[in-house]
Amino acid sequence: MINILITSAGRRVSLIKAFKEVSKKLKLKSKVFITDLNPNIAPSSYFADDSFKIGLFTDSDYINNLLEICLKNEISILIPTLDTELILLAKSKSLFNANGINIIISDLKLIKILRDKITTNTFFNSLKIKTPIIFNKDNMKFPVFLKPLNGSNSKGIYKAENINEIKPSDLDSKNMMILENIDNTIYDEYTIDLYYDKNSSLKCVVPRIRLKVVGGESNQGVTKKNEVLDYVKDRFSFLDGAIGCLTLQVFSNKLNSLDIIGIEINPRFGGGYPFSLNAGANFPEFIIREYILNEQIEYFDKWKNNCINIRYENEIVIND
Repeated sequence: MINILITSAGRRVSLIKAFKEVSKKLKLKSKVFITDLNPNIAPSSYFADDSFKIGLFTDSDYINNLLEICLKNEISILIPTLDTELILLAKSKSLFNANGINIIISDLKLIKILRDKITTNTFFNSLKIKTPIIFNKDNMKFPVFLKPLNGSNSKGIYKAENINEIKPSDLDSKNMMILENIDNTIYDEYTIDLYYDKNSSLKCVVPRIRLKVVGGESNQGVTKKNEVLDYVKDRFSFLDGAIGCLTLQVFSNKLNSLDIIGIEINPRFGGGYPFSLNAGANFPEFIIREYILNEQIEYFDKWKNNCINIRYENEIVIND
């Protein structure tokens, strides 16, 4: 049995469905499981073949409990989805691999760089990609944009038009960056899904303009085959230590698309990845073909241009 486990699955219903559909397409006997802190109220639980409750990644026994779940359920592939667990899982990659379990995750060194916004900026600059100006509290040009150094899911970020709109605690916080605000009347915000094979070679690039964002995730977006794609493909064709799905965020000037400003890279499936999937870029299929069927992944660019995705709310009703 070839089974897949998605950790901290929460609302990742589309990702679960994608792995199930790929297994069916390839005629593989496999199940898709999830872990979550509260699986009874996690939507993904009701679409997975089974769900397992697990504690916080900060718990001392988290890795042992996760490994036990994997071994009991014949897990071959583990997919992380939460920023805060990436470093811990990257450190445990060899342990799981020794037990026949592939954690589809980038190398620890790269994750550490990308989890910190300062080192991410340095990384972008090494590729000759501009980044927002970083201010200190005594040298600001308003409006400014504030974000935590190790934040995720847009938690703690906000725009300030003047000094009075900045929380006093943030002015002196060592965990808060004060950045140049990027004007969205001048720049389009892009999320770009990247797939890297076992050798850290880029095999797929799907840029999309974020038309609307809710809670840090794309709510409306449209895929684009344009100069941004070529720009990214040229600079990110090989990224040492990159494995599986990475999510890149940039701003591109509406009048000069090669005027690019790098914002961040999340080394995991982003919440908006289904937009790329719906356009035809099937990363779950790449993963199964590469890690289960031992196939070499060829560069894929046959996804649909100008594919618009619009999300909406739905409900699961539990009568208990």
